[in-house]
Parts: sequence; C-alpha cells; structure tokens
Amino acid sequence: MDSYYGDGGALIQDPVNALVYYSGGTVVSGSYSVMCVSKSTDGGSTWPYRYNLTADYGYCYAVAVDPTNNNIVYAGGDGGLYKSTNAGTSWGLSSTGITGTIYDIKVNPSGGNLVYAGTVDGVFKSTNAGGNWSDVGCDSVNVLLINPVHPDTIYAGTGYGVFLSTNAGSTWTAMNSGLNNLKIKALTNNPGVYLFCGTAAGCYRCSMAVAVEEGHAFDTPGLGLSVYPNPCHGTAKISIAHRAESIGLQIYDISGRLVFSYTLSSMPFALCWNGTDEKGYSVPAGVYFVKASTGTSTETKSLLLIR
Repeated sequence: MDSYYGDGGALIQDPVNALVYYSGGTVVSGSYSVMCVSKSTDGGSTWPYRYNLTADYGYCYAVAVDPTNNNIVYAGGDGGLYKSTNAGTSWGLSSTGITGTIYDIKVNPSGGNLVYAGTVDGVFKSTNAGGNWSDVGCDSVNVLLINPVHPDTIYAGTGYGVFLSTNAGSTWTAMNSGLNNLKIKALTNNPGVYLFCGTAAGCYRCSMAVAVEEGHAFDTPGLGLSVYPNPCHGTAKISIAHRAESIGLQIYDISGRLVFSYTLSSMPFALCWNGTDEKGYSVPAGVYFVKASTGTSTETKSLLLIR
C-alpha cells in the first residue's frame, strides 16, 4: 500500500474469494483527507485498487461483503454509507435514513436484502439492500454481531454494554451481568457455545447455554436431527425423524456464510452431504452448523469436517 494511504479503519476478507481483501480508511486527496476503500486481489501482497468515496473529509470505519453475492460491498464511516454492486469498481451513496458516524455494517448471513449498520445514533436496519434505513434502537453502537445460525438474533456492542435482540431488531435486552466495563469494542462468538466481547478493560465471555436457561431459546428441539459420523472425513448422513410436509436444511460455515441448502420434501428425511457448496466445490475442513427447520420449529447441530 502506498505511503499516502493515511490510516486504516477496517479490514475484511471476501467470504467467497479468499485472495480478495478490502481495507477502509482515509487518504490525502488534494487539500482533504477523504474516506476511501482499497482492494487487494492477491491476498494482501499488493493493493492496486483504491476508491475515494467522498470529495472532502471522511474516514471509513466499516466494510462488509454480501456472503452470497461478493459483487455487493458496503462501506461506512463519517462520510456516510456507500454501496458497490460491482466488487468495488464504482460506488454510490446509500445513506437514506441513517444518521451518525457508521462504525459497523453486517449483512444477513443468508444474503438477500437485510443489512444492519451500527452508528453513534443506534442500530439501523435496511430491508432493501441499503435502499433506505430505519432506526431500530440502541445508542452509541461500536460493533454488531449476527448469530450465523439464527440470523434474527443480533448483538450490539455499545458504549453502554451489550444488547441482544432475538427478533431482528424489534426489541433489545441488556446482557451486561459480569461486565466490569461497558465500553464494548469488539464482539465475536463460537456459535451455540460462547459469546465473546472485548471492552476497554479486557475480554469477557458469556455462555450461550446460560442465555438459553434465561429464556433466550435459539432452538426448539424436537425434529430429531441426526448427523453421522461426526467428525466426518468427507461425507455425513443428515437425517430428521420429525414428520412434516417438508423440512428446510441449511449448512453454514463458522463465519455464518450459507454454504449449502436443500428442501427435503418426502419421507424419510435424509441427505448425504459430501462437503461441497451449492456450486459443487469442496469446502475446507472446519466446523459447520447444520440447521433443520419447519414453519414452527428449528434444530441445529455442529459438524466437524475433516479432510
């Protein structure tokens, strides 16, 4: 990256192409330090593409790539929220309804039109891929996290603690028990196991099993979901004992990206997954989450894929 790329405020890897990275920050352009995004297509070795988003002062704090269509990229900061539909080649302002400096952007793990932005003024939600936004609550938001298996479950890390919504932002509940500092700087999770948060005073974790006991149930078990063998060395048999007209089956990777989906429409409900995505490409070894759902119930199990 050249010497006049002043500062970096965001860095993200393309969820589809592991060699592509986007970096957001500011760069000197004429008399101004403008909001910009840079792009690398060789794993970060070189950064030949830079896109200046503002004409005057600005800083990029957040970049997000749609996990199901990597041509769609979002960038946000104190110059507004911008969107590209051609992998960064051109950008357009997409800030209608948003106020405040944007510190984080999250796209629904299943893709589509649902996008969230965290700003100093709250959590903003778009249901039309950034066409317009509405404030759904919270304040002083620094970071957002979407549960990869249950995308209606969202965590907001704010200057006043961690807040949880289990209904896509309609309502929020504080979950700050045990935190000695409420200035949240970072959030991540091991889905179904722990939620981690970084604060101005250290790193904390919260058991998601405890959250279930307190009434934030993420699953309604009873579908009889079985994954065997687990761990598997290439092919796993997924079966569901529940009787229904049809059952939806989704498999997510650890980042929350949907890698495979299928509708089981006849008994017995069973499928052999051979470790490939919907395009037939082999997925890497790692932890995956198998989700079965009907109109009223869901059940999720983790799967360790070994190569």
